[in-house]
Amino acid sequence: MSDKSMLGRDELQLPREATLYGAGGHARELRFELEADGVNVRAFVDDFASGRQIDGLPVLSFEDAAVRLRDSDWFIAVGGIAARMTLAAKVAAAGLPLGRFVSRAARMLPSARVGIGVQVFHGAVLSASAQLGDFSLVNFGCVLSHDVHVGAYATICPGVHVAGHVVIGERVWIGVGASIRNGSPGKPLIIGDDAFVAAGACVVGDVAARATVAGVPARPFSPAAPGERGGSGT
Repeated sequence: MSDKSMLGRDELQLPREATLYGAGGHARELRFELEADGVNVRAFVDDFASGRQIDGLPVLSFEDAAVRLRDSDWFIAVGGIAARMTLAAKVAAAGLPLGRFVSRAARMLPSARVGIGVQVFHGAVLSASAQLGDFSLVNFGCVLSHDVHVGAYATICPGVHVAGHVVIGERVWIGVGASIRNGSPGKPLIIGDDAFVAAGACVVGDVAARATVAGVPARPFSPAAPGERGGSGT
């Protein structure tokens, strides 16, 4: 992550208007969060089923929205990590402005920093010197303690608690209600790139890149048919 792209709480500004690239459950939740903070959400964008409405909001094609809504901040509003990466690249290639959002109902300490495209929901805590890489998601009620660094495109699901001095790699999925023990200043606990931590797991040691862990304490696990982590598409 680039230090130049990272912003603190005092530097963050809520967008005036937002366009949500996605039209599923995550998009509906993000709309609620943005509107709760006074942001005018103008449309959902769906590559597969445009020309409809969801809760009174139009669902547009990307081609239509890219012309009509170039003046609003765009948010990648899908849960799946691979889909989020694809849509982020598409929006960037089109030269559309990408937003970042930290709910006013989240607590973000002055030394915490967030990258481009980050979304932090109601009730989350970003403690001292926490860092969120580009397009990472921190869901409802999560706690990221001091010196926790989260890589690009990682997803922290609702109710996750991460103790201090933990490094979470890029494209990592941390399932609902998981807990991660602290590291130390000289030896942070590391969860490697592309790792998957199952819901409710208690992580007490390093997790290798691309590993799947589950249980209390968390141990390597091989799911029969993992599919795409975090859902698919929009």
